[in-house]
Amino acid sequence: MIRVAELVWWWAAAVGVWLLTLSSVNGQDLVVAAACGLPAAVAARSGRRAVGGCWRPRPGWIRWAVTLPPSILADTARVFRTALRHARDERPPGRVREVALPHDAPQPVAAARRALATLALSSTPGAYVVDDDPGGHRLVVHSLSESTSPTEKAITR
Repeated sequence: MIRVAELVWWWAAAVGVWLLTLSSVNGQDLVVAAACGLPAAVAARSGRRAVGGCWRPRPGWIRWAVTLPPSILADTARVFRTALRHARDERPPGRVREVALPHDAPQPVAAARRALATLALSSTPGAYVVDDDPGGHRLVVHSLSESTSPTEKAITR
């Protein structure tokens, strides 16, 4: 049953990503997305098993999604300001810094936090995760901002 649930999860994720990339959706798009989603789901599950991946996300992490819209809006404005300023300035924009993550005891919980934090932080236009350090419980982030975003604050709590 767990195998089927995981395949359904990966299939839904693949179909969702496919449909999000379309400007409009019709019946043919749905059929193609559903058909292409199945081999993608099988490949994703096989890949996860090959690397021994196991995630145990916590339900409270869903609050990170609430912080994304304000972070995306602020970063969008920051990107445009930086682009205008960078045309006159010779210094490269942004900086690389470390984001310390809370220490989650079981490895599957820590792995899930790193993966989902990487997704959340990289979802904003002004930051992306360059590297992670599983042993040091930290992410290396390139950011246009000197301050901490609401999403980053939620992740590091």
